[in-house]
Amino acid sequence: MIDEKHDSEKQVEADSDLSRRDFIAMSVAAGIVAAAGPASAAMPVVESDVTVKSPDGMCDAAFIHPSTGSHPGVVIWADAFGLRPVMRDIGKRIAAEGYSVLVPNPFYRVGKAPFFDTDKVSSFNFQTDMPKIQPLMASINAPGAAEKDAVAFVAFLDA
Repeated sequence: MIDEKHDSEKQVEADSDLSRRDFIAMSVAAGIVAAAGPASAAMPVVESDVTVKSPDGMCDAAFIHPSTGSHPGVVIWADAFGLRPVMRDIGKRIAAEGYSVLVPNPFYRVGKAPFFDTDKVSSFNFQTDMPKIQPLMASINAPGAAEKDAVAFVAFLDA
C-alpha cells in the first residue's frame, strides 16, 4: 500500500514537466502583461451635442464616438447631478477605447442640462441642494420613464 502511494506520487511528478519555479515565472509574466493593458493608443474621438427623440420629449445629450468606423454603443446614465463636463469626460475615455457613447440628460423632461454649477458639485449640502434635486429625480421616477428612455437611447445608437 505504501509502495502504491509512492508510485502514484512519482507518476504525478513524471506527468508534470512544469516545475514550481517555471509556474511562478509564467504567472508573474502573465500578471505583468495583464496589468500593462492594451498597447494600442487611444482612438481620436468626436464629441457633439445631439437631441434624441423620446416618447416624453426631446432629450439633449452628448454623443461621443471614434472619428472613423462603426462601433458598439454605450449609454451612460448620469448620476443625480446629470449631464455635465465630468460625465462627458467619462464618455470620451470610453469612446477612445472604441465605443460610440451617448450621455443623455436624464432630466430633459424638466429642462436642458446643466442644472448645477459644476464647481460646487463636490461641496454638496444636503439642506440646500436636496430640494433642487428632488424635482429632477421625480421626473425620471415616473413609472416606465427609464424604460422608455432606454428604448429611445438604444434606437439612437442603432441608427
